[in-house]
Amino acid sequence: MDGVAAIRSVLIADDELRLLVPEDDTSAGPRGLGASLPSIMLESVSTVDRNIPSPGASRHVHERVQVTVMARNYPEQKALLRAVKRAAADQVNPEVAGIADVTIHTAGAGPDLMAEEASIWIGSQDFITTYTESR
Repeated sequence: MDGVAAIRSVLIADDELRLLVPEDDTSAGPRGLGASLPSIMLESVSTVDRNIPSPGASRHVHERVQVTVMARNYPEQKALLRAVKRAAADQVNPEVAGIADVTIHTAGAGPDLMAEEASIWIGSQDFITTYTESR
């Protein structure tokens, strides 16, 4: 498991967000232009392991994850971004299989974009996720 799995787990656990985007439309990795709308995709931007002498059986990881929403129009895009931020920001110790000591905090938000040919409104919110994993 990793930071993408951690953020996906808090997103799909949020009842209000699930009303906007079904669990099956919240996925790790890129979604094609043929994906149903609205949808959410999560991607790892960078991962840094905390390297310490004699680290033992686990390591502490700092990962930046981008959550991208794809919507049918601009108001829907903004509503999805607000819901994503509300669901995932400032999470401390959510239950995530395979990792421990999970924290999730917001980082920067991306620009508003539109894929004109497909008429898809796109926006993103980055999160910093830290966690402990087995070596």
